[in-house]
Amino acid sequence: MAHRGAGRLVWPTLSPLFWGLAVVYLGHWVWRWLELPRPAWVRFYLDDLLCLPLVLTVTLLVMRFFYGHQVRFSKYHVLFTVLYFALAFEVFFPLFLPRYTGDGVDAGLYALGGWIFYRFLNR
Repeated sequence: MAHRGAGRLVWPTLSPLFWGLAVVYLGHWVWRWLELPRPAWVRFYLDDLLCLPLVLTVTLLVMRFFYGHQVRFSKYHVLFTVLYFALAFEVFFPLFLPRYTGDGVDAGLYALGGWIFYRFLNR
């Protein structure tokens, strides 16, 4: 039974670019876990840049599992996701949770990540 479900996954959705970005993210995660020194731009901004290409690609894989390989996200879907992440993580969460800090650069990186997804991964 499980093999039929795996057969419905559209594996080409996970392109080499996606795997490259995933390796960069996991490398950064290990780098942080090992507490090695990192440049400030890596420490504060790399995860925000990689967030939407990774999240949207996995979401596209799930959507294609249920609705077929023809599914693509429109620019409005991507724009909505960018705005959602920017408002949640840069406006609302910092108001209520001290762990979060609002930063306009992060919102710009979400937008750049959304563009990277829309241009190169939404195929």
